[in-house]
Amino acid sequence: MDKNDPESDRMFGPLVFEENNYSQPDCATKCLLCEDTFNLKISIPLFLAHIFDAHNIVIEDGESIENLHEYVTYWRNRFKHSPVEQIIPSLDVGLSNQKYLIMSSLLKEDKELRHKLKLEYALKVQEFERIDRNYIKPCIFCKLIFEGTRHGFLEHLSTQHNLQLGNPQNLVYITELIEIVSKKISDLQCIYCEKTFPEKSVLKEHMRKKLHKRINPAKTEYDKFYIVNYLEPDKTWQTIQQEDDRYALPRGAEPNSDEEYFDWNEKEDQITCLFCQNKDMNINTLCLHMDADHDFDFVLLTQHLDFYQKIKLVNYMRKQIHNNKCIYCDVSFKSFALLEEHMVTQQHYRLPDLKVFDQPEFYFPTYENDAFLYLIDDVED
Repeated sequence: MDKNDPESDRMFGPLVFEENNYSQPDCATKCLLCEDTFNLKISIPLFLAHIFDAHNIVIEDGESIENLHEYVTYWRNRFKHSPVEQIIPSLDVGLSNQKYLIMSSLLKEDKELRHKLKLEYALKVQEFERIDRNYIKPCIFCKLIFEGTRHGFLEHLSTQHNLQLGNPQNLVYITELIEIVSKKISDLQCIYCEKTFPEKSVLKEHMRKKLHKRINPAKTEYDKFYIVNYLEPDKTWQTIQQEDDRYALPRGAEPNSDEEYFDWNEKEDQITCLFCQNKDMNINTLCLHMDADHDFDFVLLTQHLDFYQKIKLVNYMRKQIHNNKCIYCDVSFKSFALLEEHMVTQQHYRLPDLKVFDQPEFYFPTYENDAFLYLIDDVED
């Protein structure tokens, strides 16, 4: 085999998922209104020019429609039963008053079809990224040349470097996401606040201390990479979150009012104790506090746990304390004061059995943005 032959690479090289081509199946597609056929995988502009010149039809953003073949087939079947002029709005153009039919998302049926195709394509990409084991990528932080799945690469970034890009099961277009993050770090730019630094060591220290080893959810450029943003038309995760969290507003507060964000005053780099409201900017100091005041040596008690188990433990403990439940015996109390008294007298500031908290539900629950989680691997032994 000639290594310099590009055909050899295509035949024997690793499987490559080409997003731009994968969305268009390699098959003949009949025109919306006539019997002319086109291969949309290679000739979308030719097809769009044909329907414009021959049928006075314009498909808005036609080249960006996922699976244009299915889109065209759907409308071709619709036009067999109803005249196109009764379905698609027209627009008069020029002095000749030539009418052009505009197929766009302004038509509800068209909008719903585009959304369906977009979601189906994103799910196909997500499934491919989950099972493809031919992903090769140098680590962003260390000298490792990673080979395996994209999920495995994200796990490496998370466990070895505490870089949190999100639950791989909730991500899509991971290859592009990793490239964006890699370029920013290569350009010495923080991925959260986007400040630029003079050298990599300074950048890494900034991201560690400021808890910036994560994506800023306010940056809309990242919306593409979270599957939740594809579930409903015109709804992003922020919209869905607001709908789900209305019950959490303080009594009498209006949405988007100052009262809604009454608990957002905590400094970004402060960490809260797992048992009380004591805060500190240094996780090691906070661990010393928990050992001295709560008889809970986090470092010693969790030394046998891996990174993911520690995250689940922290989430479990946060939930138990929030619900006034003992972390060890799961008994409920009417107040935090009674819970605290129980845990002291019964010496229940102890680690529960592993099977109690080592559950999937405690990996990415409500507490996933807890500052404590981002510093778990920075606790000094």
